Amino acid sequence: MDTKPVYEIFFNPDLKAVVMNWHGYSTSRQLKEGSEKMLSTLIEHKANKVLANLKEMILISTEDQNWIEHSFIPRGSEKGFKAIAIIKPTSYFNRVAIETIASKVENRDLMQIKHFDTEGEAIAWLNEVEIKRS
Repeated sequence: MDTKPVYEIFFNPDLKAVVMNWHGYSTSRQLKEGSEKMLSTLIEHKANKVLANLKEMILISTEDQNWIEHSFIPRGSEKGFKAIAIIKPTSYFNRVAIETIASKVENRDLMQIKHFDTEGEAIAWLNEVEIKRS
C-alpha cells in the first residue's frame, strides 16, 4: 500500500525557496490546505520563490483553478510570492490546466512563472531569477 502523502512542503535554505512536491490526486480541500501551507512557509522564511514539483499531480478541478487564479495567487503576490519554477505534470490534462493558470497570472504581471521538464533546470532558474520589485 502506498502511504506517500499527497503533498510535502518545506523551506530549502540552500535554494532560499519553498519546495512543494505533489503526488497523485488531491481533493479540493487538500489542494487548498497545501497551497496555504506553502504560503505560510514562504512568509515564515521571508522567501519569495517556490519550486513546485507537479510531475506526479493528477488533476486540478476547474473550481480549484479559479480559486488559484483569483484568490490564492493575488494574496500570495501581496505577501511576497514573486517567482515559481514548475516541474511539469506528466498528466496531459493537468499540464494544460497549469499552463492555463500560469498564462492568466503572467498576463497580470503578479509573478514570474517558468515551466521545466526536470528539477535541475528548475533549480538553476530559481538560482538565477531576478525578482521584480513591485
